[in-house]
Amino acid sequence: MMEPTNEQLRMRTIIQAGDVPGLRAELDRDPAMASREVRFGPENQHSVPPLHLVCDAVFERRIDGATALEMAELLLGAGVDPNLAFAKSGDTFLISAASLGAESVGLCLLDAGAKVEARGLFGATALHWAAMMGLGEFVVALVDRASPMDQKDDRYQCTPLDWALHAWSQAGSDRLVLGRVVRALVSAGSPVSAEAIEQGRQDPALQTALGL
Repeated sequence: MMEPTNEQLRMRTIIQAGDVPGLRAELDRDPAMASREVRFGPENQHSVPPLHLVCDAVFERRIDGATALEMAELLLGAGVDPNLAFAKSGDTFLISAASLGAESVGLCLLDAGAKVEARGLFGATALHWAAMMGLGEFVVALVDRASPMDQKDDRYQCTPLDWALHAWSQAGSDRLVLGRVVRALVSAGSPVSAEAIEQGRQDPALQTALGL
C-alpha cells in the first residue's frame, strides 16, 4: 500500500467535498497540482488526475454538476490537457465524464477542444458511454461535433445506439431519459440494426423512440 502525500490528501478532500474556493487556492499556490495524480480507494490503491476524481465525485453523488463544472474550469484553466489519455485503457477525460455521468464536465471539455473520436475501455467512445448513461444534452453535443455514430466498440461490436438500447433493457432503467437519447441518435442518422428493430417490435415505447 502506498501512502498518499499530504498534497494528495488535501486535493482529494477538497474535490470530494466540493470545495471550489479550496481548489482555487491550491491551484493559485501551485498550478502544477492540477495535473498531479491523486491517490484514493480503501487502500489508496488507485491513482488518477484531479479532473477524473471530479467525475468520480459526481458519480458518487458527493458533488453536483454545477460544482463539478466550476472545478473542471479551474483545472483546465491551470493547464490540464483536455485530450490527455491518462489511463492504460486509453480513456480520456471526455470518456471519464461520459462513463461517470458528469455531463457538465463533458460539455465543458467539448468547449475546451476535447476530441470526440478518442476510444478507451472496450474501444468505446464518449458517445457510447453518454448514450448508455442517458446523458441527452451530452449526446446531442457529441453528435453535433461529428462523433461517429456507426463506430462499434471492440468488446461487444455495438454502436452507441446499441449501448443505449442495452441500458433500456435493464431493470429500473429511466426509459424517459433513454428515450430522448434514442430519438436524438436516430434523428441524427444513427444506423438502426436488425436486432434493434426486433427489440422495438416487442416494446411499443421503444418502437416509438426508434421511429419505427
